[in-house]
Amino acid sequence: MSYVYFETTFEDIYDIWDKELWPERKSKIEKMSALRWNAGLWKKHGKVSITKDRSIFDNYTPTFWGIKNEGEIIGVNSGFRTSDRIYRSRGLYIKPERRKKGLSNLLLKLTLQIALKENCKMVWTMPRKSALFAYESVGFQKIGNWIEDDVEFGPNCVAIRVLQ
Repeated sequence: MSYVYFETTFEDIYDIWDKELWPERKSKIEKMSALRWNAGLWKKHGKVSITKDRSIFDNYTPTFWGIKNEGEIIGVNSGFRTSDRIYRSRGLYIKPERRKKGLSNLLLKLTLQIALKENCKMVWTMPRKSALFAYESVGFQKIGNWIEDDVEFGPNCVAIRVLQ
């Protein structure tokens, strides 16, 4: 199979997120999420804390990636800083018939490279239980408990990857 990896736009991956990753989502799908993982609470007290911070939209710009095969987008992911040195991976999706071929691994490695390029020291994410293994395959570690309240497609957890 011949795969093409490319930087893309929110508009190009929106339908995949809307129809396949988050079908029947109640909250609006935006380019970025206002969720911020509070790394300081983790470092000092071992507590996983997620808050909302709309200033992320004013201060940072997301990047979107895709994988194509024969002109069809078969996988996507995005990333953006949630603070000056912390990056978030968001929206990883591979079409079911293309899974278990290492494609999520490649998109996540690209995410890590961009985070390093943006001088971040850590990447965090909130994978579903069914997707955690993909993140672990590139060095992410689950921290804290599974989150089932206030998530539409959970259970989710926080997983982190230290870069520097």
